[in-house]
Amino acid sequence: MSHVEGTITINVSPTKVREALEDIPHAPEWINSLEKVWDIQGKGTGCKYRWTFKMRGIPVDGSTEIVESTDSLFVMSTTGGIPSTWTWAMKPAGGGTELALKIDYTVPGSFLGAIADRLVIEGENQKELQAALENLKKRLEK
Repeated sequence: MSHVEGTITINVSPTKVREALEDIPHAPEWINSLEKVWDIQGKGTGCKYRWTFKMRGIPVDGSTEIVESTDSLFVMSTTGGIPSTWTWAMKPAGGGTELALKIDYTVPGSFLGAIADRLVIEGENQKELQAALENLKKRLEK
């Protein structure tokens, strides 16, 4: 299993951050590779939806379930494409929120896939993660 992670401080409350994370229809506006979401069922813990990501120009479909949604922890589990767990940890910080995102994922395939992940995919995923954090910050601090 591979992982990428990053942290950012956003000048809004943890509640506002959680509300933005739960706003699934608007996620493609701040997650660059997320092409579309559909079949959204519910909100918060237990919400399920389908999505299409574009990875290296190739569309990849899958589904997500939100397994926890509180003002301190937001966890999503994805299946299809590249199985992953996205863990967003939020804590108050200087009148705002320190938001840490860790994505654990498995690249399907052989040993060569693991090497390709380390050399190429992990670097791209780290850039995507950082861009998502920065885009979310801009969106929330408007």
